[in-house]
Amino acid sequence: MSLRWFHLVFLLFAIMGADLFGGWALHEYSTAGDRGMLGMGLVSLIGGLGLAAYVFWFVQKAERLHLE
Repeated sequence: MSLRWFHLVFLLFAIMGADLFGGWALHEYSTAGDRGMLGMGLVSLIGGLGLAAYVFWFVQKAERLHLE
């Protein structure tokens, strides 16, 4: 497995983890009403979106540099 593919697979797992945690935290907020869970959930989901944007940037840069 090339370094590029390892990077993409690692990012995929990081995005999934951030989104799953964010969903869980928002669910906990809806049941318990804890504002800390709301904050963690929103930060986690925004972080997942940031990682997704980074994936698109990385793929474009890797194609420009012809990385394998």
